Amino acid sequence: MKIIQGELYNMFASFKMDDLITLGSNLEKYYAIGMEEKRISQRMVEKQLDKYLSSTGELQAVEIENDWFPTVNADVFLSHSHKDEKQIIALAGELRSEYGLRSFIDSCVWGYSEDLLRIINNNYNLKENEDGTNIYDYEGSNQASTHVNMILNSALMKMIDKTECIIFIDTPNSLKVSNIKEGVTASPWIYSELLATRLLERNIPIRKSKKSFMDQMFVEHSGLKVDYKVDISHLTSISRFDFAIASKPGRKKGKELLDQLYYNKFWKGKNNESE
Repeated sequence: MKIIQGELYNMFASFKMDDLITLGSNLEKYYAIGMEEKRISQRMVEKQLDKYLSSTGELQAVEIENDWFPTVNADVFLSHSHKDEKQIIALAGELRSEYGLRSFIDSCVWGYSEDLLRIINNNYNLKENEDGTNIYDYEGSNQASTHVNMILNSALMKMIDKTECIIFIDTPNSLKVSNIKEGVTASPWIYSELLATRLLERNIPIRKSKKSFMDQMFVEHSGLKVDYKVDISHLTSISRFDFAIASKPGRKKGKELLDQLYYNKFWKGKNNESE
């Protein structure tokens, strides 16, 4: 683990949450706010590929990634099933309006991949049959899919590494839990994101405003369906109520609230045990 001061690479905490059902009557209110957050995360993308061509005619993956799957400034990365998208957007709305936290909703990125793949296939792999109908070249479209998925996955990994806190939303749609330590998911994206939370280096956030208890805390404690077995034993359970508790002392918001949340979840109990 290393301490980094700055904004580029600072993933620190990974949680799992399973209490979205408690949004209840507030769902529509927070959903409207969350849709504004989603629109901020999205941007209009180019529909032509000419701007991504090098002088020798190759597509430039880095340029495509920057335009189609841009990273945004967010405090929380929400990893989830697309089937739970409305509840996730509502959760993002609640985190923003009640706690001053900006969320990155990963399905905002997923949506672009199919559009990009279609444009690439239409430009490079579209062929005409003898009867005049159009089809995609099999090998060419497979190669295009490989490239687009790699670009997308790279963008997601960078976003996870850039975001301080990742919350995996544990629902029957995202994970078929077999026990508390592991489960099975049909989503390759969820599998990749959860694997990243195990492999990426944890970076202790350094607040510019004031020296916080974070320093003390870490002196002492450091169509085709495929099932992917995932390890979730390293994820700390969290609920929406935990955010409310963390905000109560002085109505904390933003980074200050996250500091209190980390203190409550990672250090407070251990400190009490040692006394």
